[in-house]
Amino acid sequence: MSVRAALSIDPLLDAANDSWPDWTVGEPRLAPFMSVDEVVAWRRDANWQDDREVLLALGRLTLLEGSRLEATAVLVALCLPACEAAVALRARHSGDWGHVAEVAAGYLWSAVAEYPWEDPLRGWIPQGVARRVGRALDREFGWGESGERVWRDRMLLQPGQLDALVSVEMPDLDVDPVSKSDVCVWALTEGGISREDLDLLIALAVTASEDGAPSRSSAGVTSRSACLQLVGPGQSADQLQYRARRALKVLREAARTHAA
Repeated sequence: MSVRAALSIDPLLDAANDSWPDWTVGEPRLAPFMSVDEVVAWRRDANWQDDREVLLALGRLTLLEGSRLEATAVLVALCLPACEAAVALRARHSGDWGHVAEVAAGYLWSAVAEYPWEDPLRGWIPQGVARRVGRALDREFGWGESGERVWRDRMLLQPGQLDALVSVEMPDLDVDPVSKSDVCVWALTEGGISREDLDLLIALAVTASEDGAPSRSSAGVTSRSACLQLVGPGQSADQLQYRARRALKVLREAARTHAA
C-alpha cells in the first residue's frame, strides 16, 4: 500500500476540483488554476519562489473554515512525493510497508494541517512537511537515533560541488533537503531537476552513504542495492535507477555550466 492509497484522498480532491472557484476566491495566486492537476502541471516548470507563493496561498486557506478541508487535501497531494521519499527511507526498518504507509498518511495530514502557515518556515515547504512526517515515524516506531540521523548529519554542498554526487570518492555523502543547504534550491531553480527526482536523489544519497555503496560500487548513489531499498509498491529498481541516473546527468552538466 502506498501513502496515497492509505490516505484515500481521491474523493476529497474530486470535491475540491468541483468547487475550486468557490473556495479559492480569496487567493489571487490560485486564480489561474481550476484543479489540483493544473497546479501539479504548472509546478513542473514553475519558478521556485512562485511555487512557494502558491503553496502558501493554499496554506492560508487551510486556516479558514470554508476552505479548510479542500485546501488541506490539495496540499497533502502536492506534498506526497516528498513524503513518500521520507517514508521509503524508513520503511526498510520494517517488514510491513503497508503499516508504515498507513501511519505516515495520518502524520502527513496532520503535518499539513498544523504547519505554521501564518508564520511559515523558510525553504521548500514539501520537504519541511516531509521532515515532520519522518520524525513522527521515528518516534512512532522507536527508530530514534537511526532515523533522526538522516536529517541531522549534514554536508553542505555548493553548486560547483554537485559532481560529488556521481563520484565514488564521496563515502559520507548526505544532503540536507531543507533550504539550509543551498544545493536544493539551486537544483530546483537552475539545475533542471524536478521535485520528485530531487527527492529520489536525496533518498538514494542517504541510503548509499549509510550502506557504504559509494566506496564499494562504481554506480555510487545510483547503485542497484540502494535502489532496491527504496522500491515501493508499483515501482521497480530499474525505474528508480534510470530516473536517478538521468537526474544526475542533468545536475552534473548544469553544475559544470554554472561553475564555468
